[in-house]
Amino acid sequence: MQAGLVGAAGCGKTTLFELLSSTTGSFLAPDKANTATVDVPDERIDLLSALYRPRKTTYAQISFTDINRLSEGERENNDKALCHLKLMDALAVVVNGFLPGRSAETLIAEIEFCLTELILSDLEQVERKLERLEKSHKPAAIGGIPEKELFQKLAAALEAHTPLKAVELPDAAWKELSSFAFLTRKPLFCVLNCAEEEHTLSRDTLDGFRQSLAEKDIELVCVHAKLEKDLQELDPGERGLYSAEYDFPLNGKEEFIRQAYRTAGLASFFTVGEDEVRAWTVKQGCPCREAAAAIHNDLMHNFIRAEIISYEQLLECGSEQEASKRGWLRSEKKEYPVQDGDILHILANA
Repeated sequence: MQAGLVGAAGCGKTTLFELLSSTTGSFLAPDKANTATVDVPDERIDLLSALYRPRKTTYAQISFTDINRLSEGERENNDKALCHLKLMDALAVVVNGFLPGRSAETLIAEIEFCLTELILSDLEQVERKLERLEKSHKPAAIGGIPEKELFQKLAAALEAHTPLKAVELPDAAWKELSSFAFLTRKPLFCVLNCAEEEHTLSRDTLDGFRQSLAEKDIELVCVHAKLEKDLQELDPGERGLYSAEYDFPLNGKEEFIRQAYRTAGLASFFTVGEDEVRAWTVKQGCPCREAAAAIHNDLMHNFIRAEIISYEQLLECGSEQEASKRGWLRSEKKEYPVQDGDILHILANA
């Protein structure tokens, strides 16, 4: 899982990156990006490991990429920064919610600026492609649509401030266009970076901002990045003592990761045993045979069936033997859509 951070100057995006990655002292040049990979906290893995006592426990991993801030009137530098997000599974637009006097309109203007920069980045790609097509006399089609006609359609949408994920094209066309890695095709959510004090933003401001985001089909996560980062640097005893002084949740890192998974449409399934308990990341609902490829390609090519039980059922039973007695350990064919929390045993030909 790869999540990219986008934000205007002063939004606290790099502080959020340091919280998420447990790093300090990050510095960004305009054309550089910081990337860090961490384990995905998952209580389910902890409980499964306690049940199986394996020799090895492996969590799913998530990578965070922090790009340089986006600034008004710096289109070239903004585009250099945004290029680092081409391979991301999801984007998080970070908005400054910690300065006093912020209104819902101010917050919306900040996220609109970032969304506009994503649109302009895609539009520049499309316009460059159209320029090349004007010089070419070779007729070509993408997904059955003449290439020039298709890119003119994309340009018209972007010029109308419409993200490309709202443009209807045949799946075959989008597949052929995947190499462009358009940013406005990527799923995104908003992170409101809040102050140490819970009520810096009024309830009306927060409700108005949330409503505006909902109209754009954008989910919101609130994180107290600086406060949580400062607490993270304390030893566990002190951290618990100071955290108790606040009457609002300080779980921004976990909420960010959960929302990143939801936004990207990803899920975790598990493999268990005495050798290893492990989490694997796949697209939510992907066919069982494809999920097997996450473990090893040979399991996909030689797939016979999968024995499956949900995490909740296994924990209730306490063992696979008891699950089998209750009829909860079931066989599924290759088309079965894998769900978050499924435990899989893949059976394959040698």
